[in-house]
Amino acid sequence: HYKTNTFIEMKMNNVSDAQILIIDAGAQYGKVINRKIEELGVKTVFLPLDSTFETFSQHSESLKGIIISGGPGVGTAESADLLKETAFKLDLPILGICFGNQIVASAYGSTVESTKSREDGQFRINIDPSCLLFSGMKEEQEVLVTHGYGITKLGPELKMIASSDGHIQGVQHNTKPIYGVQFHPEVDLTIHGREILRNFCYKICSIAISDLMKNRQALCLEDIKNSVQDRTVLALLSGGVDSTVLAALLAKALGPGRVLAIHIDNGLMRRSESTLVVKALKNLGLDVKRVDCAYRFLNGKTWVHLEGCKNAQLSECLNTVVDPEQKRRIIGDVFMHIMSELLNDLDKDKFVLAQGTLAPDLIESGSKLSSSMADTIKTHHNDSPLAREFRNAGKIVEPLRTFYKDEVRELGRELNLPAEIVNRHPFPGPGLGPRIICQLDLYPWYLENYNDFNNRLNLICSYHRLRNTQSQMLNSLESQLSDPKREFLVSLKDHPKIYPVLLPVRTVGVQGDGRTYSYAAAFSCEAGAKVKWDVLSHLTKLVTMLCPNVNRCCFVFGDKIEGPVRDITPTLLNPGAISRLREADGAAMDMLRQHDALKLVSQMPVVLLPLHFDRASRHDPSTKHSVVLRPLITQDFMTGSAAIPGQHIPEPIVNDIVTAVSGVLGVSRVMYDLTDKPPGTVEWE
Repeated sequence: HYKTNTFIEMKMNNVSDAQILIIDAGAQYGKVINRKIEELGVKTVFLPLDSTFETFSQHSESLKGIIISGGPGVGTAESADLLKETAFKLDLPILGICFGNQIVASAYGSTVESTKSREDGQFRINIDPSCLLFSGMKEEQEVLVTHGYGITKLGPELKMIASSDGHIQGVQHNTKPIYGVQFHPEVDLTIHGREILRNFCYKICSIAISDLMKNRQALCLEDIKNSVQDRTVLALLSGGVDSTVLAALLAKALGPGRVLAIHIDNGLMRRSESTLVVKALKNLGLDVKRVDCAYRFLNGKTWVHLEGCKNAQLSECLNTVVDPEQKRRIIGDVFMHIMSELLNDLDKDKFVLAQGTLAPDLIESGSKLSSSMADTIKTHHNDSPLAREFRNAGKIVEPLRTFYKDEVRELGRELNLPAEIVNRHPFPGPGLGPRIICQLDLYPWYLENYNDFNNRLNLICSYHRLRNTQSQMLNSLESQLSDPKREFLVSLKDHPKIYPVLLPVRTVGVQGDGRTYSYAAAFSCEAGAKVKWDVLSHLTKLVTMLCPNVNRCCFVFGDKIEGPVRDITPTLLNPGAISRLREADGAAMDMLRQHDALKLVSQMPVVLLPLHFDRASRHDPSTKHSVVLRPLITQDFMTGSAAIPGQHIPEPIVNDIVTAVSGVLGVSRVMYDLTDKPPGTVEWE
């Protein structure tokens, strides 16, 4: 699968020589490295970590350097020994990233161990500007770090070139052009990561600057024609920017008469979404057929592998399922079943399916098209098991499969699509399904260590009051605090008192290139308190580092929340919950449009939680839900920063959104997600 992606091959054929070998260790950002290097005008070869020396050496004549990607594993001496017998024998400059950095360190006698606390998110580090890898850069840099292991002792042949808060963040061999960085220079959250990759390619590997062909529209059109040949395309279109660009490409490559456009309303769409989608697609000259399948989706099932069961089992119906991964798989497979039935009604040998699949979809789904070693973060509807069967049978054309969101938008502009479509906020294929957190009871309370995690969370936020007391938990926390972290926690005494609580719901995150399914934490203050959003943002970073099994933090508007949260509103994907979220989402989006603020954030998922705060009587049932606003700033959607009120979006706009959503019938509290990606994913599920 590393060699059969014809679109990637077409891109490569437009560059002079293959010059950088990227060794894939299963990173979420492996293909991002590929993209960033090609943007520098340098051709790449992308091969898995366990490739043989013979495989690597097939490209040796044209290779000028090696990049070892990150990955969900740990760069142990065993992994290093493997590469020392393969890639290292090529005797080329090497740059190790995250896992790759640990490989470099282990190969030269360093000690790699579990760190006392995780680092997930954007952090400041200090670099050595005299190092060629950091040529032309200032000493202090903001970078993305995501790992739970690090170098604790350097080998004699290495020296440190970057550090932060007592952690070794970069190494260099004393005599060889071999480097390692624990952070990710390939992502947008590393502000000057492009310069680091540029220095490696041009100054360390001595690659001459060349021009990489930029006409990706022509390549997409050629890919469509080669894949479709004389058949007609059945295109399943959601109306988002991805599927709309796909539709425009198909119409341009084949003519509208060879594109059968279908919009499936799965019953999980936003308010009036399907009507607007069909109208926008018809304006492109496409004859769009709308198929209403709400009942079909809500009662859909799929085959799943359950723990302890040897064979796959048939799942429950979507409207009775709680597990987030099962929900996504059911929605994805029902989509594919409907497409298969539509094909059967036609002459299926004369039709091929089309999807607006992007690179992040394949990466987060753990697709073999992206990496043979990547962890599955969440299954996207366009890469469900059934979708993979169709792909393996050659029944799907996906011309955008190597694109990222910002590249799709640029392609849309080239195709002269309307600005309101090109700049539209992304909306997931499964619709509102992943944005309704389903739960029937307080089961997280029964999980091991829940109370310990909650106590630790409280200790972190109360450290400034309790630091002079004695307890085993405090001693454990102290061992993880550097001086800057300790100073920040002490400074919380100057902030209105923060009331933390571990919520009895869990969310999906991505930490250390792996999937996490952990708790969300919430902060609140007394009603009317003037919160400092930059302080809460920094506290979020610390909590996800210092508190195990927390991958997301929110602020709860309204009065303080004291004590544990026990009021769960039983919630499933039923019409009532869907309608409530649809109205809350509509209220939030209407307010963004009213303030002309859609352009201020890249995306703002609105999430429904099964939490009923402020219940008047314990004798009455929990019936209300809480709503989370999740505004994000990002370019490629592989990484992103939470939009901070007062910094990215004016506080009065946030307050108006909160007021509007609070007015929706059945909404208990409104919350604001302060978590970057990583450690939290864009969506909660």
